[in-house]
Amino acid sequence: MLKIATIPTTAFAQNTRIIADENKHIAVVSDPGGNASDLYKILNTHELTLKVIILTHGHLDHVGGAAELSRLTGAKIIGPSNEDSFLIESLNSQAELFGLSSSGDFTPSYVKDNDVLKLFDDYEFKVIATPGHTPGGVCYFCEKAGFLLAGDSLFAGSIGRCDFPRSNMDDLLTSLKEKILILPDDTKVLSGHGPDTTIGREKTDNPYLNGEFY
Repeated sequence: MLKIATIPTTAFAQNTRIIADENKHIAVVSDPGGNASDLYKILNTHELTLKVIILTHGHLDHVGGAAELSRLTGAKIIGPSNEDSFLIESLNSQAELFGLSSSGDFTPSYVKDNDVLKLFDDYEFKVIATPGHTPGGVCYFCEKAGFLLAGDSLFAGSIGRCDFPRSNMDDLLTSLKEKILILPDDTKVLSGHGPDTTIGREKTDNPYLNGEFY
């Protein structure tokens, strides 16, 4: 069984996740926005070899530590979709805008909708493109383990901001309603900020998705 640890990073308390197969001593890290040296220490303390770093979208609070963590561990960086390449290529300007630090430039292996990543021997992660918060934002669905890495597409009771350049509220709502809300109700939603939730809860309680607000 996979174990998941949540490590808040950056001043925005972004939820970096360490997903581990402790029996085989391997791990995947999602959205290391910062604190790369701390994440590296945690991995070493638990005797975990980092296999892959996966990114849901290109905002600095989700990717700012990716280059350093990759250098420290040798792990490759995967995601988001190529439509976010303009964000990945502008990390320095993002750092100036948000007052955060970037650990350096990198070029990830971009993904596309419906790609299937076999990040562990017994677990596959399906890429679900959810443009809107950013044009190249994606979620990762691990059906066998019953969770969705949602990045900033979906939160408990809310959705990602769409007031950034190239964001689009209609695209995000369409993505969520057509691709995410069709997942099993008991799917655990691991969001980029705030508490975890479930698909079933968001169907009924999220005002952006149940018709109350939009």
